Amino acid sequence: MDPWKVIVEMFKSQGIEYVFGLGDTYINMYADELDGIEAINLRHESSTPFMAMAYSRLTGNIGVCSGAPGPGVANLIPGVLEAYSGSIPMVIPCLSASRETKGKGEFQETDQVKMMEPVTKWSVQVPSAERIPWFLKEAFKIAQSGRPGPVYLDIPADVAGAGPLSQNEDYDIDYPEEFTKIESFKPVASSEKLREAKKMIIKAKKPVIVAGNGAILSRAFKEFTTFIEENQIPFVTTPGGRGIYPENSELALGVSGRYRSEPARKYYQMSDLLIIVGSRNEAFQTGWWKHLPGNAEIIQFDIDLTQPGRAGKAWEPDLFLPGDIKSNLRELNNNFSELEIDKDFSQARLKIINDLKEKYFQRVKKDIEKDSESLRAREVIYKACQTFNDNTILVNENGGQDTWSYSYPYYQVKSILGNIPVAEQTCMGMGVVGAIGAKLTEPDRQVLAICGDGAFQMYLQEMATACQYNLGLTWLVLNNDGLGWIRSKQKSAGLKTDTTAYKSQPDLTKVAQAYGCYAETINKKEEIIPALESAISANKNNIPAVLNCRIEYWPNMNHLDDKLKF
Repeated sequence: MDPWKVIVEMFKSQGIEYVFGLGDTYINMYADELDGIEAINLRHESSTPFMAMAYSRLTGNIGVCSGAPGPGVANLIPGVLEAYSGSIPMVIPCLSASRETKGKGEFQETDQVKMMEPVTKWSVQVPSAERIPWFLKEAFKIAQSGRPGPVYLDIPADVAGAGPLSQNEDYDIDYPEEFTKIESFKPVASSEKLREAKKMIIKAKKPVIVAGNGAILSRAFKEFTTFIEENQIPFVTTPGGRGIYPENSELALGVSGRYRSEPARKYYQMSDLLIIVGSRNEAFQTGWWKHLPGNAEIIQFDIDLTQPGRAGKAWEPDLFLPGDIKSNLRELNNNFSELEIDKDFSQARLKIINDLKEKYFQRVKKDIEKDSESLRAREVIYKACQTFNDNTILVNENGGQDTWSYSYPYYQVKSILGNIPVAEQTCMGMGVVGAIGAKLTEPDRQVLAICGDGAFQMYLQEMATACQYNLGLTWLVLNNDGLGWIRSKQKSAGLKTDTTAYKSQPDLTKVAQAYGCYAETINKKEEIIPALESAISANKNNIPAVLNCRIEYWPNMNHLDDKLKF
């Protein structure tokens, strides 16, 4: 059997539904020929890892993408870096130049293994065709086990040939018929540590949970719900943890770190126990490690056994619970009973957060209703949250004014897996393209991407992909003619802002229409809701929509809880 066909068949055995590429890869060519798996052909290689990331987050399965040798593989690196920082399991098989002519100046010859090493869990060259099944099995295991992440498989032309373009080359390789789905290893903390955690939680009067990306990756939705509801513990999430539980719950306080709002800050700082579930306590999530409540103990759940006190940067927990979060929460839930929960403590803390939220929500509503000279990002985002349904998938971007989409309660993620965030590297364009992957994966859910005009223009060519596959999603483009985040920093420093101003800017509405999207421009507050409703209507007919929101030129970044440190 052709080696590339074997690879695609083994992907099918893992329940992988899509492979993402430019259309010139042998993976995509074979997926296009076989039943049970579909090739999604994009307009640029750099888009393909973002699609695979969105697919993986929503399904819990491995994401697959591929690129052609040399510059094609190089174009994958920014997205693979983003997946690595976000712990997204991916397998990336790519063709490389033949070893037989190594050093002679072979076409597109480069050391792709070394290129991928810093941004993957495992980057390796497959030495022979008959070893391909073994390497794929290892790739599936490594990508999913422990802290998940991407794996790169380099397959030279003299090992696997030219796939469907070859002239009936004969390879000593067969599809392993007995091959079944690879399951990841899920370690659990000791019963002694779980009992200690139980004692600390029962003792605490004002505990708060910080739910991170690891809780999502572990698929701990049911266990997390049981834990917070039975113990009545308020929670915040990191950006990566949004979607673990609805944010319109009375227990929700929004996002932690630089994006936290006033109710979260006030309750968080008075808490006596932080229960950190699946977060590595990075800079954004902790306000550069300055948000630690002075009197709080810390319990940390994490699959990564190297986390406590990592390089002196992360907070040192009082109790570290290593292992799979879903499994550990399930075991912890089994150790609790209603009789052990202090009702007075739980009622007192619920009253505190309800009072904090009620006052703050009233101020937010007044802020949204007030008159303003120009269209403001936060009022666009607030009304989008009110107009799109509760089951919507929000896809975040990296940029300035779109950070209001993290700011609770301007946007509330109201459903399980209702959010796809950028990861720690915050690569611009991830949200623009990830939204397409989200709609492909969840065709019955509304998908809303909130982005700035800077990120949108980096990847706007993928509007063609959305149109080609009839994917009805909406891009809400907050357009202030440039790079708002850095412009805000320049203004604060008293610098000129020429470098962040787009002095030649296309009409994004007309560009979107040319691609085949529904598109309109929003200039005034009263135009927001009618435009959102028109976009949703277009989406129902499988037409992508672009809303070009002409927002205020000078960004308002006052919602960030770190005074624009970065």
